[in-house]
Amino acid sequence: MATGTMTSALDAVILTLLVLLPGAFAAWGFERNVPRYSHRSRDWVIRLAGASALCLCAGSWPFYWMYANYWDQLSAGKAVPRFLYLVPFAYLSLPFCIGWLVGIVVNRRSGGLNRLLASNRAPTAWDHVFSMQQPAVVRCRLRSGAWVGGLFSSSSASNAGMGRASYASNAVDDQDIFIAFAIEFDQRTGETLVLGDDYAWTGGGVLIKWSDVESLELIPYESSEEASDAAAI
Repeated sequence: MATGTMTSALDAVILTLLVLLPGAFAAWGFERNVPRYSHRSRDWVIRLAGASALCLCAGSWPFYWMYANYWDQLSAGKAVPRFLYLVPFAYLSLPFCIGWLVGIVVNRRSGGLNRLLASNRAPTAWDHVFSMQQPAVVRCRLRSGAWVGGLFSSSSASNAGMGRASYASNAVDDQDIFIAFAIEFDQRTGETLVLGDDYAWTGGGVLIKWSDVESLELIPYESSEEASDAAAI
């Protein structure tokens, strides 16, 4: 009796994994191309359930066809067509690829899809500002009165192989920013210092805790390649 109960429990666990794994891979693929705040746990559970349901709907007919035509052969250990050996790979890779593509479309937020998802999907202004795709210069006044900042860019292409990228945490209670390429500031006026036609780069980065910030300004920066070259000097 105990053995039968353990077998039933094991079968239930295996069935649950088979049901959830395609949805999990679809959600992981989706998250590769969406803003950071979409990775939070409360969103993950809903996304996992929805993706799993869609995968089951899409896979119900292929599963039934395989069961009707090949289950007896598999149960008896007989030879089956070679393409069936690709099924476990396709079972996980196809949902991942579909999730990846959907994430790209959602991240672009264009046309009717943008209106469907609403224009303000970021839960906080912090998430909205630091989910930007274009590089920008951050000018920050700390509560101590000091001025700090630099080029904020999370794109690896804009860092020209420098081996570092800017980052803004998505933690709710302990937000901070790492600015990959710091700029020197006039501490009396808060103006950025300039060398020739470009900013005066310090050659390093700067980490700023939000609790230390009094004000923060973002200035569009178009030529991030020049910034990387300057920081390398």
